[in-house]
Amino acid sequence: MKIITSEEMRQLDKAAQTRFGIPGLILMENAGVQSVRYIEERYGNLKDKNIAVVCGKGNNGGDGLVIARHLSNKGAYASVYLLSGAKDISKDSKINLEIIKKMGVPVYTSVSNIQSGLKKADIIIDAIFGTGLKNDISGIYARAIDLINRSKKPVMAVDIPSGIDSDNGQIKGCAVRADLTVIFCLPKIGHLTYPGAEYSGSLKIADITIPRSLIDESSIKTHLITKDSVSKIFPKRRPDAHKGDFGHLFIIAGSLGLTGAAVMAGLSALRIGSGLVTLGIPEGLNHIFETKITEAMTLPLPQTNEQTISPAAKNKILNCLKKANAIAIGPGLSQNRETAQLIRELIREIRIPMVIDADAINAIAGHADILKKTKAQVIITPHPGELSKLINITADEINRDRIAIARKISQQYNIIVVLKGANTVIAEPEGNVYINNTGNSGMATGGTGDVLTGMIAGLICQKVSPINAAIAGVFIHGLAGDIAANEKGETGLIAGDMIEKIPEAWKSVKVS
Repeated sequence: MKIITSEEMRQLDKAAQTRFGIPGLILMENAGVQSVRYIEERYGNLKDKNIAVVCGKGNNGGDGLVIARHLSNKGAYASVYLLSGAKDISKDSKINLEIIKKMGVPVYTSVSNIQSGLKKADIIIDAIFGTGLKNDISGIYARAIDLINRSKKPVMAVDIPSGIDSDNGQIKGCAVRADLTVIFCLPKIGHLTYPGAEYSGSLKIADITIPRSLIDESSIKTHLITKDSVSKIFPKRRPDAHKGDFGHLFIIAGSLGLTGAAVMAGLSALRIGSGLVTLGIPEGLNHIFETKITEAMTLPLPQTNEQTISPAAKNKILNCLKKANAIAIGPGLSQNRETAQLIRELIREIRIPMVIDADAINAIAGHADILKKTKAQVIITPHPGELSKLINITADEINRDRIAIARKISQQYNIIVVLKGANTVIAEPEGNVYINNTGNSGMATGGTGDVLTGMIAGLICQKVSPINAAIAGVFIHGLAGDIAANEKGETGLIAGDMIEKIPEAWKSVKVS
């Protein structure tokens, strides 16, 4: 499913009107009708309910006026609280304002009326600002938003909660906290990136009759990952298949005190369907690995004095890679200087698809140009802290515009970027970005990133393209976390719980 910016939505609206002759009033009417349908679906019979509709001066406010009219027709006590003078509102909004006045729907303009109206309301409709908001909110608008949030009443937002930047999910001074947001045509980026995702509540997408052909032919490059799209990615298995058909993954991982990361990456690759997994680990820790994991092979490698993998292991690793289909580098490697040197040398020389995670990302911090010189298809899987070190900007700056930054880094270095977090963002060099909305806060625990690394690399081994492996891996990873959290709760969730749920998550996607 495509996800759009405010400008892309404006262009779709404009094209619907100019190319297809659909008047703005029709689009506004459809938006209002569909909103009322979802309000009724969420809150039940609306007859005799007191509903406050808080409107701004733009077309979002006009949508609110249409909503008020239809609520009144359904027997609700609808009241409109207009935050601007009637002369300042948009052309289409004025037409709808005149209609509701003739219907006898009360319209108020003072803050005192808004305050008293919200107190007696059963439901509040936020139709103050739509997707075009660019400046921070102040004055009567900020006051109204504060009153809405303090009312503790159920709130439905029209298209997007007022105060949320639809292009990045950031708060423009203050924002309405909605329980339900009815989205028009397509989701906006702000609905699915934080904090906007938190403020939006439950999401419902309303068809306002923008022609499907306009959407299909558009150059929109941001997408929501869906179960249907992921179900098409997984390769089919022949009845007479053998383990060699599902690839051989080599994982360079582990150090003293961090053996668990390597094990979890290996188990996850096996659970997602890899035929063979070999762990390249420090030789002095081999006995630990052979005790911890029985289904994967190990390759003991020369080690440093700190029991991390030594640069002396380089040739042995490159020789082993002749039999591998993909490589994952990073889980639990440590930040030993000698090991970091080895990682940088390997990244320059490896020719098979490569997933770079954790300490391998730290190893190239300050040396990011190495990524421009690789001979392999590369996926990096940083969290904001790791990406911060790699590109030398703060994690806060990254989180303020995750999509734009992931896209920029992907194109700059010609790599796939999997920027972990809620919600994980995947960017590819062609400019496409994919947003994932599976997963939960219980996954904020040690080891979940190692699980993801193994899953993505394990899919590549099965001849899934790197971008599709990233998309499917991230979605199934989050879904496995959701299944585990549903069973155990989020608080006590650990990475091992997710590994055990990978087959169930995969099965549920393939069945769809």
